[in-house]
Amino acid sequence: MKKYGICDLPDILAEAGAERRFPAGRNIFHVDETITHCYLILSGMVKIYIDHENGRRSILDFAGKGDWLGELSLFCSEDYIKENKVMDDVVCLEFELDQLKQVCKKDAEAAFYFASYISNKLMVRSYRMSEYLNYSLEKRLASFILKYQQNGKYAIPHTDVSEYMNVSYRHVLFVMKKFCDDGILKKEKGYRIVDQEKLEEVSRSSP
Repeated sequence: MKKYGICDLPDILAEAGAERRFPAGRNIFHVDETITHCYLILSGMVKIYIDHENGRRSILDFAGKGDWLGELSLFCSEDYIKENKVMDDVVCLEFELDQLKQVCKKDAEAAFYFASYISNKLMVRSYRMSEYLNYSLEKRLASFILKYQQNGKYAIPHTDVSEYMNVSYRHVLFVMKKFCDDGILKKEKGYRIVDQEKLEEVSRSSP
């Protein structure tokens, strides 16, 4: 699937954004607030999740470089703001929602950019759901690490990964240990990718 980013941003949109920073541990959106801005992440990572009434948590996504937050509000009213937490310090471009709506109404290139981005996001999430049923955790975890590593470092907590992939913490820990034993990863503060080629090979392997 295509990965969007600042290089794909139409000039008319890039001119409307202002740089903003959010430190780790902060929320970008709050569940009891109305969305007034949306954000294009330039660096860092945000966890998107829902806390259910029964006490369980569902992690919907991890947003990183090239991902948007709040873009659905350009085309519809979001009745429920999803919980979010900055995991690694985020640098992003901040856009006023009303201003972007006007740009999209007047500029076909800008509207098509967001329509393509949202369609791509939906396809990625649909594909991920099919992976749950058809692929091993080893293959899925290898792909996940490659996607969310930053400069060869990977540090997403196992608890978050187990909730995201709907598997047990113990199963995630077992596969991560196997990757270390196989010389693919090395445990440091988080993990360092030692053998990128082998990790890519696992991510492409058969179920």
